[in-house]
Formats: sequence, structure tokens, C-alpha cells
Amino acid sequence: MLIQVPGPAPPDQTEYTVLSPNAAMASLLVIVLVALPLYWVFAKLTRFRRNLKDAKSTGLPYVIIPVYPISLFWIISGKLWLKLINETWPDSWHKSWSKFLSPDWTWNELYDAHREMGSDVFLTVSPVKNTIWIADAEVIHQMTTRQVAFPKPIKDYKVLDVYGRNVVTTEGPEWRMHRKATAPGFNEKNNALVFTESIAQAQGMIRKWMDGSDKSSRTLDDIPADSMRVALHIISAMGFGVRLLWPGDVFSKEDKDSGLIHMGDKPVGDHTMTFEKALASVLDDIFVLMLTPRWLLKTAPVKGARGAWESYKNWKLYMEELLEKKLEAELAGEKTLGMDIMGALVKSATDEGRSDQKKSPGQLESNKRGLTDENIIGNSFVMLLAGHETTANTIHFALMELAMNPSSQRNLQKEVHTLFGDSDPKTWDYADSVNKLLGGMVGATMNEMLRLMPPVTNIPKSVSANQDQTIVVDGQKHTLPKGLYINFNVVSAHRNPKYWPSKGVSKVSGKPDDLDDFVPERWLKQDAADHVEEDSEEEDFGGFTGKSSSSQLFRPARGSFLPFSDGPRSCLGRRLAQVELIAMLAVIFQKYSIELAVDEWASDEEVAKMSVPEKLEVYAKAVKKAKAVIRTASSMITLKLNFGQTYIPARLVKKGEERFIQYIDNRPSSATTNTCVATMSSSSFLQKMRKAQLEELATDLELSPNGQKKADLEILIDSYLTRHPELSTDARVASFYKRRSTTHELSPVKKEQLSADVEKIAKVTKRRATKAADELTNSV
Repeated sequence: MLIQVPGPAPPDQTEYTVLSPNAAMASLLVIVLVALPLYWVFAKLTRFRRNLKDAKSTGLPYVIIPVYPISLFWIISGKLWLKLINETWPDSWHKSWSKFLSPDWTWNELYDAHREMGSDVFLTVSPVKNTIWIADAEVIHQMTTRQVAFPKPIKDYKVLDVYGRNVVTTEGPEWRMHRKATAPGFNEKNNALVFTESIAQAQGMIRKWMDGSDKSSRTLDDIPADSMRVALHIISAMGFGVRLLWPGDVFSKEDKDSGLIHMGDKPVGDHTMTFEKALASVLDDIFVLMLTPRWLLKTAPVKGARGAWESYKNWKLYMEELLEKKLEAELAGEKTLGMDIMGALVKSATDEGRSDQKKSPGQLESNKRGLTDENIIGNSFVMLLAGHETTANTIHFALMELAMNPSSQRNLQKEVHTLFGDSDPKTWDYADSVNKLLGGMVGATMNEMLRLMPPVTNIPKSVSANQDQTIVVDGQKHTLPKGLYINFNVVSAHRNPKYWPSKGVSKVSGKPDDLDDFVPERWLKQDAADHVEEDSEEEDFGGFTGKSSSSQLFRPARGSFLPFSDGPRSCLGRRLAQVELIAMLAVIFQKYSIELAVDEWASDEEVAKMSVPEKLEVYAKAVKKAKAVIRTASSMITLKLNFGQTYIPARLVKKGEERFIQYIDNRPSSATTNTCVATMSSSSFLQKMRKAQLEELATDLELSPNGQKKADLEILIDSYLTRHPELSTDARVASFYKRRSTTHELSPVKKEQLSADVEKIAKVTKRRATKAADELTNSV
């Protein structure tokens, strides 16, 4: 038997491949390229599961969305993705959630999304973060009064530190220091000066528009730009004490005596821009300035960046020069008569009583002042930014809506005439006028415009980072997780049927309420008598800011009307902005009317030859297009049209020289159809009058005959008398009302005969008139 003794093992025959350094790097790169997306997907799924769990824990309705709309990726490419989804996917796949992917969804959807969700409070859940959307006034009020529990997300506002930390971009003790320093500049003395300045600037804008005409302006395609300009002029005077001039105006001794200064029409010293150009350019370039580091602005070989740097540099230099002058004047004890928010900041900052005050984080010691030079310039800038676009966009949209709603325009004109007659606006007294304007049709027009198109569509808040917070929704408690992002849906709150009086079905959207419509009359107490008023009477947290609505008008529930936000962080310049707006509206509509231009469809010569039905038809086209243009507005800091690309052409005309709006009556009514358009007069009283008699009567009623045909004069006077039943005691027209009353009491047989006679008279124009009336009913 053979026994084998183990010998040494045979050598290992396995071959090993040694990778070159380049191949090893390539392999590692492949692993990383595969692992990173997998990790990203895993992280997003994990975060989404946590977000979904948080949303469910609140007990509130929620919607799942696949991306976070405010991410950089989606801001850049979202429109393309949404277009692709809407064009290629069946509605059932995406309609319930894709609407929330647009950064402007609150303006696009109005109140519809909340109506569809069946709740005024709901969440959107994404793989990045959750957001709670609120259109419930009670919940909004709970949050605005609990500032510590629901703070402003300050990191979102850091981009506004363009020139320095300010009252908008700070929180806690530092914010209180800024608020205390800025509040004194907002007072009734300055409001009175703003009233006077707004009148002067509105007159300058009218002179530019009329361009020497005594009847009608040219067709204006620059109303948005001029609205921005008039607001810029006013904010320049009230913010810095600098008077800006319209073309052809001069800086007078009266201007100088008022304490205002003029910076000249040409750049001087180290400046490459005039004061007005620098001011306007800073606002035009605001997005570039907010998002681009200064070092990059200075060096970037891009024309837009270089222009933004020039405007930034010029405006800062102007501010430093003004600040030095105001500081010298304050230390010398000089008194100024003019309004000057920057001067008020300097005065507050140089208060000796502040020298021992504990400094907030980031605050520097500088001449024993609470605010540094940078703080003062930073606050001046943010006041400029906040006050400029709000006023400009509101006056612009108000003019357009009044052109589309002639009866509201006539009501406004009637009130202004009652208050001021034909007196020179320069003689109007602030103390005697302001409450009457705020509490009547002028104030109602302003409020309705701010309700319909709020300057800011969403107001962000957050749940405190340290602790969950509880809110009450419809009597039920709900716990919100710490750090949850909050948006007050201002557009929806302003259209929530729970809080607003309505006159019936919408002419704009066909919805059961008219809250998508421009109806200033809803603010008048006699029109809102059946709606509960709940607004607080208290003043706001330092400085005279005024209330959200005059006590003489409808007072919406606290939290339902947010054009100036609410609570401790509400807008300091609210009262000042209101004074600007009512002054400009009163000046414009004292002697003028606004009409949409119809140049796209007819020349002036063609309009002059048109019958009333033809005029109604062409104006209906202008109204329809104007409504569509307004819906293209988007939020670029504030809600506005994309100036330079979209605008609504219009004309300013002397009262009595109107071409269209005198034939349109869009008074709100509880009836389903509430637009009454005159196509012919059924009054035998007017039909029997000769043309010369009609012209004389029209003149007596302060209506312009304006070379109109007899039939058109009958319609004009009929429409006017129908709207003014108080004239029934006037001997000149008493028969009009008497015969109308008699007609209403005719037997059915006589009514039928009268109807047949009217039909025979009208059959030539009936088809066209009916079409025009229908279009106006659906669009005015």
C-alpha cells in the first residue's frame, strides 16, 4: 500500500490585472456618477416620506407635487416642463397637482384651488419641503399676532440687503431698533405734504399726456411707464426731499421754499447718471442687484451687469451725499419744512438718548448713533422699493379697470365734483379732504383695486424652528411641525366668499359670486350692509400707519384684506400710500375720463362716423383684449404686467368728450345679467324732440352733444336720465320719468304694441347692437 506524503503546493496560477492610474480614475468616476444620482434619489425619497408623514400629522388636506416650484432648477426650466405636461399628458394624469407647480399659481387660480380642495387651509408636499397655503382670515390673524411663533423667514429677504440691513430684512431686537428709527417719518404732517406733492405730480403727468390738447390725449401706450414715473417722483420727494420734474416743468422758488431740493438735469462730479436716472435704473436692475455679488457686477463682461453696477454705484453715491448734508443739517440744528424720510432716519440715529443702548448683532458704533450710515441708506432703499411699485401698479390698473367699468368711473367723478367742483387742486386742503376721499367712492376704488390685484400675491411666514405650533381651523386644533413654510394666499383671501359682500353672478368668470369683478361699490356701506364688519379699530405697532379701510367704508374681517400685510410687521407706509393714490385719482377724474383706445380696430375718422351700436361693438373688442392682457400679469416683486412687452392702450379725454363710455352702464346688480347697454331710446319724450332741443338738453345736463346724430343723442340722454332718478323733479325732464312710469302700467296688449313699434324702429341696428351688448355683458 502506497502512502503519498503531501508535498509543497503548486504555485498559484491566477493572473491579476493591474489598472493604470487613468483607468482607475475612470472606474472611480463611473462609480461616483452612478452613486450620486442614486444617493440623490434616495435622499429625496427619504425626505419626501418624512414630509408626507408631517403633512398627514397636521390633519389638514394636502396635495403631493413632484418638484418644489421655488427651486432654481424649476424657476429656470419650469415653464417648458409645464408646457410639455399640459400638451402631452391627459388631464386626468396631472390637473389635480400641476397647477401648483407654477410660481404664479395663486394669481392663475384665484380662489378656485381652495374651492376645489374644499378648504381655505391646505398643504403642498414635495421632496424638498412642505408649504401650507392659507386663505382663512381667522388663521392668518392668529399667525400675524403671534410673531415669535410664526416669524418671517428672514433668509428669504436677505436679497434686499442691497445697500445695507434694514427694517424688512431683520428680526428680533435688531428689527425693533430699525422699526423704532423708521416709524417717526410716517406721520400726518408728512402725509399732508405727500398729498400736496401727489397732486403736483399727477398734474404734471396729465400735462404730458394731453400734450397741449384741450379735448383728448393721443393714444397712450406709456401709462405703465408714466405710472412708474409719477410714483418715482413722489417717493423721491417724500423719501429724500428731492423734487423731480416732468418735461417742460421748472424748479420754482415755491419748490425751494417748501424745503425740496433739485439735483439738476445733468450728472455732476463723480456721477455718470442724473439722480432720476440712477433712481429709475436701480429699480429697473433690481433683480440683477439682488442676485449678483458686487465683485461680479464690477468685472462681468456683460452689458446688463455693467449697467446694473453703474446704477448701483451712482445711486449709492447720491445717497451718501444726501446723507452727509442731512447729518450736517441735523447736527447744526437746522429745521426743514419738507417731508423727508431719510432726514427722519438721521434725526432718529443722532438721538443722544440712544448712546447707551445695547447694540444688536451686526450693528456698528458710529458717532454714538443707533443706526449706521449703511443702515440709513439700506432703509431708504427698501422704502423706495416698497413704496414705488405698489403705488405705480395700483394707479395703472385702477385706470384700466375704470375704463372697462364706466359706471364706476362716473360714480367716482360725481363724488370728486361734489367735493371739489372745478377748484384748482393746488388749493385742496388735506385735513378737510382726506377722510372724505378715503371714506367715499375714491377710497372704495382704491380698496377694490388693492383687493382685486394685490401688490404682493403671497406673504411668507414660517413656523418657529424650535417648536411645533398649534392653530385653530374652523374650530378644530391642528399642530404644525416646526420649520414649516407658510404662505398667506393673498389673492384667495381677497376673493374668499366668507368675508366679502357680493352682488351676484360674476360677469368676468360666471362664478356664483362677483369677487373676480371690479366692483368698488361693494365697499360702500349701503351696498355692504348685509355683511358683517369685523376689522380691528386698533392702530398698528408704532408710527401712524392708518387702518386697512376707512371707518366710513366696509371693514373686512382682520386677515382677509392684506395689501399692506397685517400685524406687527405690516407696512409702515400704508397711510402714506393711500394718500398718494386718492390724491392722484381725484386729480385725474376731476376733469377727465379714461377710455380704452380702439386704434387696433378703427381709426379716429372711422369712429367719428360710427353709430352707437358700432361703437359698442368696437369697444367690446378693446375690453375683451384688455381683460386678457391683465390676466398675463405676473409677480416680479409685485404683481404687474411685463412692461415693454404688454400694455393696454388708452386715452385720457376731457369730461363730456368721451366717445364710448357714456353709452355703457355696468352698474352692479343682484340680477344674473347686470350689464345694461343702451342700443336705442324707447322714450317717446326724447324721440319727439328736435335735434336742436336734444343738443340743448344735453348741454344743460353737462353732456357733450359732440356732433352726434339725433338717435345717438336720444340714447345718450336716455342713459343719463335712467342713471339719475333724482332728476325726476326737474321740470325740463319730468315728462321723461312720468311717461316711463305710465309705460310700466300699460295693459299687456298696449305693451305688446309698444314693443312691436320699438322693434320696428330698431331692426336696422338690432343684430349688431345685440352682439355688441352680449360682448360687453361678458367682458365689461
